[in-house]
Amino acid sequence: MNQQKASIFSRVAMPLVILAIVVYLISSAWIGLRDPYQFTVAYIDTMETSVEVSGWVVRSEQTVAGSQGMVQLKRDEGERVGKGQELAVVYQDESYVENQEELLQTKNDLGALQYATYEESPSGVSLDEQILSAMIGLREASSAGDFSGLTDQAATYRKLALRREYLVSSEAKAQMDQAAAELTEKYEALQVDQTGVTAITAPEAGLFSSYVDGYESLLTPESLENLSPKDLEAFSQLSPQTSESCLGKLVTSSTWYYAITVPEEVIGRFGVGDSVDVFFDSLSQTLSMTVHQVGETQEGQAVVVLTSTENDSQTQDLRQESGRVIFYSSEGIRVPKEALRVNADGEQGVYVVVSQKAKFRPVSILAEDENSYLVKAAPTDETDTRELKAGDEIILAAEELYDGKVVR
Repeated sequence: MNQQKASIFSRVAMPLVILAIVVYLISSAWIGLRDPYQFTVAYIDTMETSVEVSGWVVRSEQTVAGSQGMVQLKRDEGERVGKGQELAVVYQDESYVENQEELLQTKNDLGALQYATYEESPSGVSLDEQILSAMIGLREASSAGDFSGLTDQAATYRKLALRREYLVSSEAKAQMDQAAAELTEKYEALQVDQTGVTAITAPEAGLFSSYVDGYESLLTPESLENLSPKDLEAFSQLSPQTSESCLGKLVTSSTWYYAITVPEEVIGRFGVGDSVDVFFDSLSQTLSMTVHQVGETQEGQAVVVLTSTENDSQTQDLRQESGRVIFYSSEGIRVPKEALRVNADGEQGVYVVVSQKAKFRPVSILAEDENSYLVKAAPTDETDTRELKAGDEIILAAEELYDGKVVR
């Protein structure tokens, strides 16, 4: 009888147990899928109002003619030179190059010996101190990888060491006097044969560049007046020729211009004298510029000329450039629009997770786009610690949030 009751109980209870387990599993899965809280991480970002542009860079430039032969530049890219200063040396053939190298070495050797044998050169304690200083300079230049400084320090140490040897050894003194006389004769002989060497000097003061593209005489500050969008477009169809013998060019003014074509709907944002930031794609850099000229609208476009005096080796070779003009830019914390709330005190802000609980953080809106706000923390006073920070976990979708509510 007992076995029958147990059998009946098993047949009735077992389906109920299985049903309960199934209901529990379904409920757990549903609750997991229906998590009422969604989160995102606050991070620093930038929003800007800008317009994409393209155009031409214009400068005051003068090309420098070269000469036939072996050219040796004497100036670095972007180096400032004065009118009449040497830009390059042209040798008639390789023999003159070798002659010039020998002349330079002879001059250096003679200079060191003349220093060593000169009566007014340092001696005694003063000489020892200068030798020690030169040794320290050698070590510092070597550690810093300053090869130019290392060469200079080595030359200084050499002439000081020769001076010491000249003072302490009568034999060395006699040898140096004789060597100085011989080097003087050699130097004078080498200087005589300079007919195959021509110096090229700067016709004007400016920044030197060896890059020439042929637009130097086409795109000038004078050409900017009454420039139309079609004129700018026509420049891109040109293929100006450059002379093979051209040595380079001189940028003769620190002021340069960027002539761009902009659509009619943003012309009103440009006022002569206004400052704007321009991001150049080729530089991956933003430069501050001033609106110099705003042209008339033609077929929905107009030419705007911007100007700047930020001139260095990076900007001096810019020509046909694309980028964007930035009218407004702001940095803050980006938060999704659905995260913004108003608490019971009427404060605008977001809720973040702190120790598994919701905590309110007041903010003020700096800018917005379609899906997000750019905000900054807006504590009520100096004692208010409710500051939103980058890295905070913001609560997105939730109902009836309040300070202290457990969200995890």
